[in-house]
Amino acid sequence: MVPETWRVVFSSSGDLAPERAAVRGSGLRSRLWIEAAWHPLRIAMDGIAAVLLPSDCKICTRVLTRLSRICLNSLRPAEVIACSVCGEALGTHPAGTELLCGVCRRAHPRFDFAVSYGSYDGALRRLVHLLKYEQLRPAAGVLGAKLAQALSGRAFAADQRALVIPVPLHPTKRRQRGFNQSELIARSALKELPSSRFELHNGNLRRTRATTSQTGLTSHQRRQNVRGAFIVTAPAPVKDRTVVIVDDVYTTGTTLNECARVLRGAGARQIVVATVARVYREVVEIAPHGVSNQERNVAALVEAAAG
Repeated sequence: MVPETWRVVFSSSGDLAPERAAVRGSGLRSRLWIEAAWHPLRIAMDGIAAVLLPSDCKICTRVLTRLSRICLNSLRPAEVIACSVCGEALGTHPAGTELLCGVCRRAHPRFDFAVSYGSYDGALRRLVHLLKYEQLRPAAGVLGAKLAQALSGRAFAADQRALVIPVPLHPTKRRQRGFNQSELIARSALKELPSSRFELHNGNLRRTRATTSQTGLTSHQRRQNVRGAFIVTAPAPVKDRTVVIVDDVYTTGTTLNECARVLRGAGARQIVVATVARVYREVVEIAPHGVSNQERNVAALVEAAAG
């Protein structure tokens, strides 16, 4: 018997498995009938594949017993005490102190808060790479489900549905890759979230200037690199709305903060950053007064650069 955790993101039947066709098509009765008919056929196919077409998981290299390329038994959510604004990992948190990192104490980002599913390492990092660099598009379904999990417990303004906006790629980059991974993840996440709370708002936030890689740049250089690279083409739809900016990975937050800046300038009321993975800095123990020396130094640099 295959463990329940061995769900798959790819099968030889392609992205339109009969289960999904039933969900998209007719009602519950037809769906249940098709699933009942498909289940024994799938078991037989998995058995044949395990014998004739053995393969290893592309994440953990374990031999798979189903007709698939990836098992998901090693994806784990982050278990950290996080800053209530940017989501950065905190050290030991003194009782009675506010859940804020030193950076957010001194210079609040342009978004209201950020959420992430897990740390950008191990299986989660590999899955992101399979989507972005090996064009394994069904991986977006798994990543989107994890993003939905991270979003499901958070509070949003209840008067209107939140607008889900993927971070756009420059047109040249999108043509090279063939898709925008953030858009694929956002669309997959929306399938797992109630339509009464969220709606996709794609194309209004545009990247008008190609930017160089942020790797190796200082904080100031990162901000200059993305400054003015995004515009909101139609401010009216985002005015007084809650916006969820979706990306695959939160690294330094510079690009996401720039997106939040232009959306705030267009009149967005609440801005949330949502990413599947997060690059956490090395956790530093918080001093009794609530801010470590390292965090104070970083915060001072951010504040000075912002000024």
